[in-house]
Amino acid sequence: MYFVNKITILLVGITLIAKIETIGADKYDEESNIDLKYNKNEKRLKRSENAVDNMTTTEVTPLENVTEECIGQKEFCNLSREEYVTMLNEYIYPHTYEWVLIGTHTLVFITGLVGNALVCVAVYRNHSMRTVTNYFIVNLAVADFMVILFCLPATVLWDVTETWFLGDVLCKMLLYFQSVSVTVSVLTLTFISVDRWYAICFPLKFKSTTGRAKTAILVIWTLALTFNAPELVVLTTEKSVPLRFELEYLVQCIATWSSNSDLVWHIIKVIFIYTLPLLLMTVAYYQIVKVLWRSEKIPGQAETIKLAPAEQTQLRSRRKAAKMLVAVVVMFAVCYFPVHLLSVLRYTLDMEQSDVITCLALISHVMCYANSAINPLIYNFMSGKFRREFRRAFCCSTASDLETFTTLTRITTSKKRPCDLMTFDTKAQGRNVCNTTFIHNSYKDRYILT
Repeated sequence: MYFVNKITILLVGITLIAKIETIGADKYDEESNIDLKYNKNEKRLKRSENAVDNMTTTEVTPLENVTEECIGQKEFCNLSREEYVTMLNEYIYPHTYEWVLIGTHTLVFITGLVGNALVCVAVYRNHSMRTVTNYFIVNLAVADFMVILFCLPATVLWDVTETWFLGDVLCKMLLYFQSVSVTVSVLTLTFISVDRWYAICFPLKFKSTTGRAKTAILVIWTLALTFNAPELVVLTTEKSVPLRFELEYLVQCIATWSSNSDLVWHIIKVIFIYTLPLLLMTVAYYQIVKVLWRSEKIPGQAETIKLAPAEQTQLRSRRKAAKMLVAVVVMFAVCYFPVHLLSVLRYTLDMEQSDVITCLALISHVMCYANSAINPLIYNFMSGKFRREFRRAFCCSTASDLETFTTLTRITTSKKRPCDLMTFDTKAQGRNVCNTTFIHNSYKDRYILT
């Protein structure tokens, strides 16, 4: 009996020791697994789904505006308000690659503001440039200027800090206006392509006037404001992560409707604000290129054996204008393709957030804003008139260049015929030296960009 008692005591002791070791191992594993997952040298706050789902309450010293929720792991619940704010400040502070992003956006910001302002100034100062196409180009420049001025800084701040600091009203207004400006750009490019298609392919059936251009611009803005109106209703600010204190960190500007509704809205925008307009512009410019390059005659004029020098100049001007407009459309298609593609894939493939996706999203944002800044550069390289006006704006032209340009501008904008402004000796010449064909063509095709 004594022996049996000893055996029983021994077994109980072994069981207790094993239990204690198990508890110690579990405690060690738990302590080892407690990881802040917040690295001051990394941008991303690594919160696993389990950590979010298992947010716990902890007894802490009473502080102002304390909530019962803690961000991430349990250690964050033990931080004071000052330590908590310091941690969040370190989290949102830009890192190396983000400084590159900020520098790129700054370059786009300066180039876009100066370039688009110069486009408007060029058309305003030179009356001969107030043509149908240039009115549309100015409308495009105004939309680009405003989106760069008002939307680009807010977007950069949002992308870098992952926080919308500007409140609910600006959340609605700035993102709504950004969508409106993109819609205005697309519709403006579409109207330009249709206008040029009619003017070049059907010169005798269509009369393009600046009055019609102004009406079209009014229609463009009305359509853009109406089409994007739902965003004014659904956009609002919301905290992406529950914080212990009432802080303005990690607030997002998001749409409040369901994921399915958001997907439908993005698909509608991709179809009507990107795909269909691009298809229409592609068809229009294909027809324009085919007409301008298929023969050495100006559309709408009688067949001639050989073009006069003035007619050759006119044809070259039309071709240069077509090339410039095609370049603008191609740049728009390239710059906006990534952001539309990511918007659709994000919902259809249910892509998880990763460093690669984040990087691609940031690059797509840069490309969208870069498109607003690159158009003036295209005008400068491909349009002689814009180039001369840009030089005048920077006072780079010589006195003789300015005098010659001013004289030509005065002649082309006068109500009188150019011949009436010239002096020549008809007796010595024996005829009127002014080419009447040149006069007819130049006034008939004032929309030409040279």
